[in-house]
Amino acid sequence: MNNAKKIVLGGMALALFMASGCVVEPRNDYYDRDHHRYYHEHAWHECGEHDDHCH
Repeated sequence: MNNAKKIVLGGMALALFMASGCVVEPRNDYYDRDHHRYYHEHAWHECGEHDDHCH
C-alpha cells in the first residue's frame, strides 16, 4: 500500500512539473543546421540565400 501511494504521488508531481510550462526556448539567433533555419524573436525562420543569421 505504501508503494502505491508513492507511485501515485510521484505521478502527480511529474504531471504537475510537465504542466507547469517549463519549456526552454533556444537563444535568439540560434542556427539549426539540421533544418537550415534560425530562431529569432520567439519564432523559427527559414534561411534565405544571403541570410546573415545562417552560418
